[in-house]
Amino acid sequence: MNNSTKLENITAYAKEHDIDYIHWQYILYGRKDATAIDSFLLGAFGALTMKQYIIIFGKDHLTLILLSMTGDLKEKIEVISYKDIVDISFKKGGLASTFVFTTKEEKHKIKCNNKVIGMHWQSENLKNCLEHPIMVKYVS
Repeated sequence: MNNSTKLENITAYAKEHDIDYIHWQYILYGRKDATAIDSFLLGAFGALTMKQYIIIFGKDHLTLILLSMTGDLKEKIEVISYKDIVDISFKKGGLASTFVFTTKEEKHKIKCNNKVIGMHWQSENLKNCLEHPIMVKYVS
């Protein structure tokens, strides 16, 4: 339960599933919030459409590993090739920062808390991910 809080578990999962992985410093916890339509149609239950992810900035791919409600790593993995990304934006916030990865097909708006209880590595990794070559290419 909640095996996504430990970097050892995430790196073992990445190796086991042959995920494009460079180093533990390029791993983040993030979430996709409920859309405005979900909130409008479902009211308070719209929050149930929120998805939590472990994000791995690899050499050639961005990998999003879906987490269960309890924080366990699931078998659902979304891989985005850096070749398919047409734009990346980043906005630093007080409590959470926002990445927007735009491909030809869709936008992935992911919020990453600057600090997460139980994930002492989050704040340092957020700084490291901003120095990743794909981020440097799009975000100055």
